[in-house]
Amino acid sequence: MKKLRVGIEGGAGFAGGELIRLLLGHPRVEIAAATSATFPGQPVFLAHPNLRGRTDLAFARKLDYGSLDCLFLAGGHGDAMGDVPAILRAAGPRLRVIDLSGDFRLKDPALYPRWYTREHKAPEYLKKFAYGLVELNRGEIRRSRLIANPGCFATATALALGPLARGGARGVVSVTAVTGSSGSGASPSAITHHPTRHSNLRAYKPFVHQHIPEIEQVLERLGGGRNLRVSLVPVSGPFARGIYAVCQLDLPKGWTEAKVVGLYRDAYAGSAFVRLTPEPPSLNAVAGSNHCDVFVAVADGRIAVISAIDNLVKGASGQAVQNLNVMMGWDETLGLSFAGTYP
Repeated sequence: MKKLRVGIEGGAGFAGGELIRLLLGHPRVEIAAATSATFPGQPVFLAHPNLRGRTDLAFARKLDYGSLDCLFLAGGHGDAMGDVPAILRAAGPRLRVIDLSGDFRLKDPALYPRWYTREHKAPEYLKKFAYGLVELNRGEIRRSRLIANPGCFATATALALGPLARGGARGVVSVTAVTGSSGSGASPSAITHHPTRHSNLRAYKPFVHQHIPEIEQVLERLGGGRNLRVSLVPVSGPFARGIYAVCQLDLPKGWTEAKVVGLYRDAYAGSAFVRLTPEPPSLNAVAGSNHCDVFVAVADGRIAVISAIDNLVKGASGQAVQNLNVMMGWDETLGLSFAGTYP
């Protein structure tokens, strides 16, 4: 069987390393090259010591886009919007692109100056990218060659709230989501460096996190209107991996617990990676996996939905591989059918 040739821009970061790890185990994929500005020409294991002995791949300075079947963009926000037009001109329409940054997630270019502090450089491409949250947008992904991989907070929150939006719920959802230090990237800052987070909790960007319009865009599409608004307070947690999102809203008039639970059972029936749990999920039960565990409770006129994901797998690279599988018409669990580590 001829394998799909893939390339990775930004292979030395945490998301890039997870992509390499996952794709090395994918039965239908060959990693042609991965780039790094920090480690050009050097072995991949220098950036990702867990891959020592798993591959003899060395980081490249640049990719030959015309030789690839699929390109993963794992660079920083702002890189892809400047590069994608030239890449597609060089490679032609045959190339599939999966962008892990936020550059093509929002359909309205006017949102980028407010939420990403920059004007969009390629607004004509925004509507060409399918939003890559498979469980809630599988049909569009199947038909697309360009995918905007969702953000980690957006993944955890949209999977928690999608069934309610589809069912017609309205109002403001209060979301408190705790994230691991790996979500801040491989380069530490005074605020995100793990020693300052160890044994510590710290809220940041309350109500102004860039994933808010992304979540609301998903919910608006599912609900047929802007019926659910998101009030998100992210919290830096004292651990490396994971997002734990607690979402609360008023129970719509006339709704029952049975109706709410039924919405989730219907939405995720047969889902390979969303697991409905009978008790609040444990974060370390999803660590290292592509699963999202979801718990729903209804009491005293309120709904609580709690979701847990690994921010680097289901929240980034695992989801990107899942998107590739769906685009190619493969079983979406290929290369991803493993449990996480526990405890």
